[in-house]
Formats: sequence, C-alpha cells, structure tokens
Amino acid sequence: MIDRKLKRLALLTALVVAGLTFYVIAQEAAPADLTVVTTADYGTYLVTPDGHSLYLYTKDEADASACVDACANNWIALLAGEDGVATAGEGADQSLVGTATRADGSVQLTYNGHPLYTFKRDTAPGTTRGQKLGGEFFLVSPAGDAILDKLPEQKVDLPETALDALMTEGAAVFAANCAVCHGDKGEGRIGPALASNTIVGNTDFIVERVLNGFIEHGMPPFKAALDDQKIAGVITFVRNSFGNDYGAVLPEEVSSRR
Repeated sequence: MIDRKLKRLALLTALVVAGLTFYVIAQEAAPADLTVVTTADYGTYLVTPDGHSLYLYTKDEADASACVDACANNWIALLAGEDGVATAGEGADQSLVGTATRADGSVQLTYNGHPLYTFKRDTAPGTTRGQKLGGEFFLVSPAGDAILDKLPEQKVDLPETALDALMTEGAAVFAANCAVCHGDKGEGRIGPALASNTIVGNTDFIVERVLNGFIEHGMPPFKAALDDQKIAGVITFVRNSFGNDYGAVLPEEVSSRR
C-alpha cells in the first residue's frame, strides 16, 4: 500500500515538474511585443516585432493616453496580447515596459511610462512618417526618451567608378520610369519636385517609396518591375542630381528593405 502511494506521489510530482517546465519553455518562447532597430537616420529606436516604428505622444501623461477619438484614427495604440503580458525583445529594457488601461478598456503597452503608438501612414516597416508630426509625436529611444532629431548624414563612401556606374544606370531608369511625373530635371509635374528636396536624403523613406509606390497619389510600386541594382541606381541618381547631394544607396540596402 505504501509503495503504491509513493509511486502515485512520484508520478504526480513528475507531472507537475513537466507542466512547470513546459510553462517556462512556453514563456521563454513567447514573442516580444516590441524590439529595437538601428538606422542611419535616427539611430536605435523602438519598433514592433515586424519592424513598424513606435512613437510616444508628448500630450500623454504618465501611463495615461490622451490620444482618443480622431487622434486614435491615425495613431494606433500598441495593445497587449490576450495574456496581458508585455515583453521586450533584445535591445529594449524589460524594466521599462508596462501597460495602461485606455478609456475604452483596452490595455496599451507603455515604455518608461509613455503609451506607445504606431502611425497609420507608416505603411511598411522602416518608415518614419510620424516622426515629429505636429511637434508632438516622436520615435522612442531604448532609454525611453523622445528622439528629437536625425543623426548627422553619413554618406556611403564609394569609389568614383562605382558611383559613376550607379549614376549612369540610374539616369536611364529615371528617364524611362520617373521623368514623366517628376520632370526631366526633377522640377515636378504630376508628381512632386525632387530638385533640392531634403526628403530624398532619407534612405528609409525613399527606398520604401520606390519599392512600394504611393498608389493614392498615382505612383506605382517598382518592387516587381526593377531589381535591387536598378532601384539603387535610380535612387542614387536622384540623391545626387537636381541640386541634391546625399550620396549613394547600395543594392544591398534596397534588398534589406524589400
């Protein structure tokens, strides 16, 4: 009788240990709710696991969102999963991750007390269209602070022959695909002017725009039509023509953003 009880006890103990082990493994395998990315424009900042930029709102108070009603149509609150657990990925500080209950009862993730948002017009990973919008929305550093300004521009240093080759190829691609809308000299026609336009210096923005287009404004995507070499070439051409001087974009930089 005692032997049977001991065996049952041993079996129950083994099941409990196995259950706890499975729980721990499941917890360790749980995907992060936020992580970080590093870019030449803004350094290291918070993003969702799929690479969408995260922002703080300067009108928010500690752990309380002021972005409601119309604001919430464009600024999408980053919500906790069904388990309510908020997990930081590599590069983010788990001790700064928290949650706050919104007016509608949903649970929003916070970082260093700041409720976090994605921006509706950041239609692809790597875009930062919400940065400094209205002087109220900012990217968030791993320390939990607003990122106010870009880093100093760092041009890709290419041998002259390699840059010339990219420029030559890019000029041909521009003439065949872009000049009809942006003008032969980047002066703008149906599309916006590219001449002396600082936005072409934003590598993330211009690569995303050429790859995915801007259908609402009539610009088609070139992701399927042009390979990485041609896209790098046309972007390099635009960034170094028409009064612009922003250096080259390499094919591997295009490939990494596809």
